[in-house]
Amino acid sequence: MTRTQRAILILGGGTMQIPALQAARGLGLQVHMADGNASCPGRADADVFHHVDLRDREGLLASARQIDRLAGVFTAGTDFSSSVAWVAQALGLPGIPYETSLDATDKGRMRRRLESGGVPIPQYTVVQQNESADRAMDRCRRTFSLPVVCKPVDNMGARGVRQVDRWDELTPAVAAARETSVGGDVIVEERIPGREFSLDALVIDGRIEVTGVADRHVFFPPWFVELGHTIPTALDARRQAILEATFRDAIRALGINRGAAKGDVFLVEEQDGPRAVVGEIAARLSGGYMSGWTYPRATGIPLTELAIRIAIGENPAPEHFRPRRQRVSAERAVISAPGRVERVVVPDDALQPEEALFLRCAPGDRVAPPTNNVEKVANVITVADSRTAAEDRAQQLIGQVEVHLTPGDPESDRFMFQDGWRSRFASFGVDDGDGAAIAARPGAGAELHLIAATMGKGPLPVRDLPVKLRRSIRPRHIVLAPDELLATAEERGMIRWEDGATAVDGFFWRAFLAAGLQGIVYVRATVAAEGTAP
Repeated sequence: MTRTQRAILILGGGTMQIPALQAARGLGLQVHMADGNASCPGRADADVFHHVDLRDREGLLASARQIDRLAGVFTAGTDFSSSVAWVAQALGLPGIPYETSLDATDKGRMRRRLESGGVPIPQYTVVQQNESADRAMDRCRRTFSLPVVCKPVDNMGARGVRQVDRWDELTPAVAAARETSVGGDVIVEERIPGREFSLDALVIDGRIEVTGVADRHVFFPPWFVELGHTIPTALDARRQAILEATFRDAIRALGINRGAAKGDVFLVEEQDGPRAVVGEIAARLSGGYMSGWTYPRATGIPLTELAIRIAIGENPAPEHFRPRRQRVSAERAVISAPGRVERVVVPDDALQPEEALFLRCAPGDRVAPPTNNVEKVANVITVADSRTAAEDRAQQLIGQVEVHLTPGDPESDRFMFQDGWRSRFASFGVDDGDGAAIAARPGAGAELHLIAATMGKGPLPVRDLPVKLRRSIRPRHIVLAPDELLATAEERGMIRWEDGATAVDGFFWRAFLAAGLQGIVYVRATVAAEGTAP
């Protein structure tokens, strides 16, 4: 470090913080990074690593005091904006007051600040850590109409969040949310009947620059699992302006006057016209690959670099926030059936320039269908000149990721061959009335060894469905269309169509409906292992 070189302390060394680490280095700063994980992936991008838990505010402050010419503290995509504010306030560095950071972290405090500022929010109540279930239930039944949403007050990534559609579901939902709440408090609120959007903003001494509005794609009720986002939003200018105006009001109400803000905002269509309702606001840039990847790819604006400049006391001019290009970027998640990962296969030529793939599982990991936003096994990012092209390409790229599960695992067998195709997590569904026909298709049983001998190392022999039944198959979440996926599997030598006695039938189709490409891979592995399908 030279005598004139300033330093920055970045909290977190995970994937979501890598753009910040790299941007800080690009600005010529000496990069100090703190994380409780000594093996975090971002460690190689830091000049100095501090092995400190991000909840240990005093430990972080002690480390920060040892940094020469420290100009700012920063995080993105973590729950620790309050740790940033604690250190910055103690050292007189740029940022928001510590109390403001708590208001932007604790959802109960957040609701009270927004409500007092006149910002539209859902009706809510906070269930305290030691409050009895009977008392909480009584208050909720007097306050709300179903459905309601139950969530921890102090966690992110949709951990512990679920919709409650019946009153007998509320007590276990509160208990589950408490398990993921750091302080033990839980918030119960009315279900907002609208579409949800993600927004980012940078704030420079009260000047708010909204830096992106993305459409969120959420699945698997009663949970809220985001399987991707697309930026920019497809909303018309009027509705986008409504979202942005409410987001700005929320930022002001919370008192975020320097730094970053991230919002989850709903658009509710009513007879008198659309209105926005704030779900959550955080005093940081978004995670979920939006601030660090999709927004810069779509606009050419180096968002993280601008955020770091603000964190060290600089004031980027408005022209720095003008898009340099107008493209569309899509992020999509890959999810898995339950089981143990044997390997992940991705073709060497799968990615095109500006695309990205993030693997979030490794051989030996146990995986399962996600009930929150941290249980996905991979994410892909694409960019194109049109929305259709970006989204279609993202689905194609998902189809390139083969997550192989160890065959014979009881959970995997049950999901693939018995009940997964009927579950909310199934890749595909069939039209009403056709489920019985799928269920009646024969399995393989003792014929597996004959099928394995026929297959050898080549394609799996599969008996096709009747045309009407094949046409009734529909995607249930973000995957390739069934015919396209089957054609791709045939082109890649994974399957071949055959009517003989040694062709797989019902248990292939149940696995395909349950898990798409992963189901095909699992059937091949099961046959090759000469196992016995349930």
